[in-house]
Amino acid sequence: MPGLGPSNAKAGLDGPYRPNRMLDLGTRLAECPAPDNLVWQDDHLLFSSGKAVMLLDGVHDHGHEAEQILRFESAVTAMAAAEDGSLAIGLGADGIAIVGGEHDGKISAGVPGRATALCFADPHTLFAGMVRGESGALWRIDLRGATPLCLVDDLAEPNGLLLHDLDTLIVSEGSRCRLLECDTARPQRPRVLLDDLPGAPGRLAPSAEHGLWLAIPTLNRREDTGVSGGLVVRLDPGFTAVASLHGSAEGRSRGAMSCLEMRGELIVACRTDGVLIAIDLSHQLES
Repeated sequence: MPGLGPSNAKAGLDGPYRPNRMLDLGTRLAECPAPDNLVWQDDHLLFSSGKAVMLLDGVHDHGHEAEQILRFESAVTAMAAAEDGSLAIGLGADGIAIVGGEHDGKISAGVPGRATALCFADPHTLFAGMVRGESGALWRIDLRGATPLCLVDDLAEPNGLLLHDLDTLIVSEGSRCRLLECDTARPQRPRVLLDDLPGAPGRLAPSAEHGLWLAIPTLNRREDTGVSGGLVVRLDPGFTAVASLHGSAEGRSRGAMSCLEMRGELIVACRTDGVLIAIDLSHQLES
């Protein structure tokens, strides 16, 4: 397999965003309608599919089928795992359900809108990206019962959250094609970390290289024909894009919405084509 760096440059996408077909060359792990919201919990890979939460065991054997472990009346719109084994599951306008742990069975309905992204700070503290109408917001939720705190409003599609350290969160803002840094403790104007992304960003995940991964389901620059299948970008610790993995428009890995690095592989959930794929990261990433 070739290295995971850029190749075959086309107009509008250059440097670390130059197209390749690395997603199309990945190993297919499982097929499921609209997979999203990848999380790792108790040595298992969990993800959402419609109204269900699915478990994929034996990920590195590349031969197991996903099984349904939870099902709800509403579609799962966001998901996060805490260190105590609990899950936070966004259920659209029906609130956020907690499954497992000390707060098992709680439904957090004290924040307006539908959850589009979730992230735990600890088993008692949850951050939620919420959308109500055309407006989005970032909330801090204390599962022990304190009043939720709105940290940022006027967000445009907060699709991904990643706890950067104890004081800051990274937020992917879909409609504005950028990443923001937000304070975790008090309302404060966000700082723009990276803008002018080539498409509306989706989920965020930490990288073993101390940076992060960013999924971009589709490209804005439609003149780049043949590469509109979406991509996953690796950012260094300074939030500079250093490499990307693309899916082709005619490929079978389109709509990369969520990603997760674990044990030398990058798992990618491709919503459009309904497939989970694994990319071997042992090959050197080139910029």
